[in-house]
Parts: sequence; structure tokens; C-alpha cells
Amino acid sequence: MFKFVIIVNNTTGDVMRKFILFISLLIVLSFSLIFIPIEKNIQPVFNEQDNIYNLYLLDISKENIDTNNLATYFDNYKILEIYPYINPLYKKIINIKKYDFDTVLSNKKNISNFITMYLNILDENALNEELVKYDLNGIKINKIRLYASKKEISNLMSKYKIKIVK
Repeated sequence: MFKFVIIVNNTTGDVMRKFILFISLLIVLSFSLIFIPIEKNIQPVFNEQDNIYNLYLLDISKENIDTNNLATYFDNYKILEIYPYINPLYKKIINIKKYDFDTVLSNKKNISNFITMYLNILDENALNEELVKYDLNGIKINKIRLYASKKEISNLMSKYKIKIVK
């Protein structure tokens, strides 16, 4: 019986192991480069977040904003809704939580329509003192919903005592 014995030089075995390890590392590295996306560090020239338009509900109760001066504060903005202040004594009679603006009409026309509606409710319920008061002083507005950019809202908040309601 013949026995074949392969004698491998110890240095040849080390070289083979290193070669196999090197090839394995190359394969793993090439797969990782193919399947793992590389993010490029690109920074925009201007801040895109400031130009994104969104809906904002603003608390304007700290400012003295009413239907007489609402258009001067928010004339350049798209108003979607207003939330009037209702005297707690008349909350059951005047059941208005908010007033939706017609997007086709201008802000001034929408405000005029709201005033007419509100004063008609007062008149129908014989609240003549309130009718005269609101006719002269305007109807106080607590909140307003706008469609505006983040930059425009920041400018409003820096000028006036206005907060974003969540």
C-alpha cells in the first residue's frame, strides 16, 4: 500500500491563506461598495425650508386685531379661517367657532361677509348694545389660519405678539 503524503512548506501555506483572505476581503469590499449607497454632502445655496408653504394656525389674541384692522395685518397673506372672540355671556346664542374664507374672494370681501353675518346674528337675537359696540370697534379675532411660507410666518412673529398654535 502506498501512502501519499503531501508536504506543504509552511511558508507556502501561509501565502495561500493570506491570498485567500485577501481575495475574500476584496469580494466583501466590492459588494459593500455596490449595495451601500454613498451620500454626497451637498448643501443648497439657499435654505429650501424657508420657501415651503404650509397651513399655520396663529394665536393673535395678544395683539389688538379685529375686523377693522385685520386686512392691514394680513393683506398679503392667504387667510383661510378666522376664529372670533365670543363674549362668554353670549356663547350659547352666538354659536360661531370659526369662519371659513371663500378662497375665490379677496380678504377684504371675506371680512365684510363675516361682519355682515355676525351682525345679523346679533340683530336677530336683539343684542343691540353688542351690535353697536361691534359695529364701531370691530369684532375681535383670537386665531387665524393662514397659508404662508415659514419665512413669512417668522417675519410676522418677529413684528407682532403672534404664536403658532399646534
